[in-house]
Amino acid sequence: MTNENNSYRGFKSKSAFMSFIRSGLRRMWGRQYLPKREFIAQNRRRVALGRNGALIWGGVCEHCQGEYKATEMEVDHIKSNHKLTEIEDISSYCDSLFCPLDNMRYLCKPCHKIITYADRHNLTFKEARAEKQAIAFSKLPPKKQNAMLEVWGEMDDNITNAKKRRNAARTHYLKQI
Repeated sequence: MTNENNSYRGFKSKSAFMSFIRSGLRRMWGRQYLPKREFIAQNRRRVALGRNGALIWGGVCEHCQGEYKATEMEVDHIKSNHKLTEIEDISSYCDSLFCPLDNMRYLCKPCHKIITYADRHNLTFKEARAEKQAIAFSKLPPKKQNAMLEVWGEMDDNITNAKKRRNAARTHYLKQI
């Protein structure tokens, strides 16, 4: 399967090739899969989130029950088994990806990201949300992190590096939820 340039089917690696296949299948599911489009049509509704409270297309997140604009909503697979790392996985990946309507739910983008993170890392929704907040916190400048930890009452003399600041932020976010 490799040629003299040490490539995999024209790609740098097998992983790059499988990523290409995965993205192509997901793009087809996102744009052309009729049951997904039908699901959206069944679950969308007019919400008063336009200018001056005008009604626009949107929906209700099945997790947080918040109302969102259509552009802020995503369709999620309730039961997902989206592993495509080998050619042999393509059939089961397609079966999972191109699923029936009863395996879909309408979520806001923040809830969808947290649920996906929780599934991938075997965490509860609460733990995943705290972890994602701690990740965002860790991208702030250290001085800002220290100031925030001080305000939260989480700062002490043992917090001397980025890892400890992130752990303190995670602890804070878990307390808040």
